[in-house]
Amino acid sequence: MTQTVRTNNRVARRGLVLACILGGLTACDLSVSNPGPTQDSFLSDSLSLAAQVAGVGYTLGDGMNYLVLHSAVATRELFPTGQSGQFGIEPRNWVGFLVTEEQGTPWDLLSRSRWLGDQAIKRLQTVLGPTDFAKHPQAAQALIWRGFTSRILGEAMCVSIINGGPATPARDNLVRAESTFTAAIAVAAAANNTTLTNAAYAGRAQVRVALADWPGAVADAGRVPTAFVYKMPYFANVDEFGYNRTMWSSSSQSFFKATSTWNTWYSQYYDETKDPRVSYTLTSLKGSGAFPPVGAVNWWPQSKYATNTAGVNLASGREARLIEAEAALRGGNIGNAMTLIDGNRASAGAPVAARPANLAEAWTLLKRERGIELWLEGRRIADLRRWAATSTPGSLDPKEIPGAASYLEGQSSCFPVSRLEIDTNINHVGTP
Repeated sequence: MTQTVRTNNRVARRGLVLACILGGLTACDLSVSNPGPTQDSFLSDSLSLAAQVAGVGYTLGDGMNYLVLHSAVATRELFPTGQSGQFGIEPRNWVGFLVTEEQGTPWDLLSRSRWLGDQAIKRLQTVLGPTDFAKHPQAAQALIWRGFTSRILGEAMCVSIINGGPATPARDNLVRAESTFTAAIAVAAAANNTTLTNAAYAGRAQVRVALADWPGAVADAGRVPTAFVYKMPYFANVDEFGYNRTMWSSSSQSFFKATSTWNTWYSQYYDETKDPRVSYTLTSLKGSGAFPPVGAVNWWPQSKYATNTAGVNLASGREARLIEAEAALRGGNIGNAMTLIDGNRASAGAPVAARPANLAEAWTLLKRERGIELWLEGRRIADLRRWAATSTPGSLDPKEIPGAASYLEGQSSCFPVSRLEIDTNINHVGTP
């Protein structure tokens, strides 16, 4: 049996669990027997397709779980307590660095999700044929998972590598994501699936922001209702590695207490405004380790994710409004940007924002607003990276950039290639 078949079989089995959960099925038989190697042809049975597609989503969620947590520490959305090891934060990450020896897991899992998505789409095309593929909801879902996988790889990774090839700019993943979302829009619309159509437009808007295609981003964002949310789900009936990692790592229930909102501008802002988008719980406890410059860290756990099954936003209508607001600022239109921000805040149950006196202050507000809206969704690292690359006006809070206030010694802007990729890819010769 080939490695391809073994990988697809394993993911299909995990995907079957996910498909049962997402489908609300109560009669799924999850008993396991071992009849020996599974024939590749069995994976082309129409009954296995939903499980394979769900397996792609499960692997994407697995990779996101690590990326969201560890980028949150590097950008000081969360503060490390000094607890490392399982569900903890590694020492170089404590002070802002994402290094190969500590941070290979996001690369490996997200690359696996990309590969699995490609394989699932090829199989769907073969099994369904071009006519049915073009209107099938499982085809639309597979394209959605591949689109978000490529968007995350393009935003958060330092380079792009496809199937053992050479390292090329990370932007190449964004180009793949844009074409994938374009295909998803067509298939989801033909399948009359409004949720997936909205998700594809929202995802393509995100990608076009990263590609600096502002007219395209605004056009796509305008199609996404403000109330729309598309989440990556997490589950309690697998194992703790299938839980929402950000929640579980910061929970006293799990005994880890690895992160805190102490010494972040988010907790200070929440104290001032009680904006529910960045809520945390004040306790008198200490974290489970020690951060050398501070000692024992006050443990104030985030409460955005209250349970181990809490989903993480992949895209939302409120983010779409912020895309429109940022585009307005790029055109110098402070009034339009503030109208959009005010509408978002009203939708979220947050207080009205202070009025900026000039364009620089408006940019500072916009940068803060994206931090608040997308808190703990794995997006801050990409925002900081793209704003720095274009010398965008507006300032960041001292507690989220390197310096004495944040205890950051530096700040990585992307996740590195994994050690596994370096050791096994003869074509990888470093950053392009």
